[in-house]
Amino acid sequence: MAQFAYKAIDRKGKRITGSIAANNIEDLEFRLDKYGHELISAKPAKKHSRLFSGSSIDRRALIVFFIDLEQMAGAGIAIIDALIEMRDSASSYAMQEMTAGLIEGISGGQTLSEAMEEHPRIFNEMTTKLIVAGEQTGNMVHIFGELKDTLRWQDDVINKTRKLLMYPLFVGVIVFSVICFLMIYLVPKLVSFILSMGQDVPLVTRVLIYVSEIFVNYWGFILVAPPILFLVGKQVLKQSVRARYWFDEHKLKIPLMGEALKKIMLSRFTRNFALLYDAGISVLDCLEISKETVTNAYLAGELAYTRQQIEEGASINEAFTKAELFPALVLRMIQVGEVTGGLGKSLANVSDFYTRDVNDLIDKVQAMIEPFMTVFMGLILGWIMLAVLGPIYDTISTIQF
Repeated sequence: MAQFAYKAIDRKGKRITGSIAANNIEDLEFRLDKYGHELISAKPAKKHSRLFSGSSIDRRALIVFFIDLEQMAGAGIAIIDALIEMRDSASSYAMQEMTAGLIEGISGGQTLSEAMEEHPRIFNEMTTKLIVAGEQTGNMVHIFGELKDTLRWQDDVINKTRKLLMYPLFVGVIVFSVICFLMIYLVPKLVSFILSMGQDVPLVTRVLIYVSEIFVNYWGFILVAPPILFLVGKQVLKQSVRARYWFDEHKLKIPLMGEALKKIMLSRFTRNFALLYDAGISVLDCLEISKETVTNAYLAGELAYTRQQIEEGASINEAFTKAELFPALVLRMIQVGEVTGGLGKSLANVSDFYTRDVNDLIDKVQAMIEPFMTVFMGLILGWIMLAVLGPIYDTISTIQF
């Protein structure tokens, strides 16, 4: 299906222009006629860079996509007819292109899951496996609803992660900016006054002068060093598996923040595992697919070890116990679910448990950052005041009245 740029006339005789996907000119005329438009001319649209065309499909667009599929499938509308309706009413070229690709695949004899596999950047393996399960059981409405709910939950988890990381980063940038202002602008003025008094400068003041000179002489390097180090570190982590593993392992050991990140990832893993397991997918496949949703190399390695233990005959509870990822309470919940046959429900409860815990941790981290930064700034200002006022006080105390 190609993209056409067209000129047409609406019912009121007004000239309109636009762009729409169609198989050919005849198909384009048919689509425009549905909106009451009469085609004047059309030509293939020029290809635009995906970077600037806004053609990516985000998570929220996928949520709407599965909401529409759930509602239409629940109303008894055939999947291909639902996709055609969604294609014609799509608000973006990316959604129109994606739904058109699914329609083309299904029209060519593929199942919906097979058509989705042609778009791996949009539909991950977990999504296609769940669609396969729905096709085999005939309960597509339930699967569409589960995917919708899971994407909503993932969107909420990602927002929590951003909130956890961005707030300390924002506060840190503000504090760094204040320190740069003090060291580059304010301290040199105060130091010049102290040196003009012509007396011995105490150690604390000499240290302040030295630090201030570093900021004054190398302010350009100090400003560009953080982003350069970030980019270099990101590239190293991308190229070196060992460095990525070490970084991800030690990142989880940061007080409070590391604990929150770990629980966010384990919450996502257990929820995806539960969803796949309840859909009838084998435990080993559930572990393999769910592991791919964990972005931390260390945790992914531990989950791979868990899968290996189960392959060698260990129970699910025994494998998770050896991996030492979950606390005793969570392991007990998994054991009970495994014994009673309600493993999916137990894992869903674990996910909810971690989600609630993460909310509390995020509030705790934010509550601790503010006083920590306040104390830190107080120490910096106290140091500057001591270094500046100390010599002035010594000078005044030597004056004979």
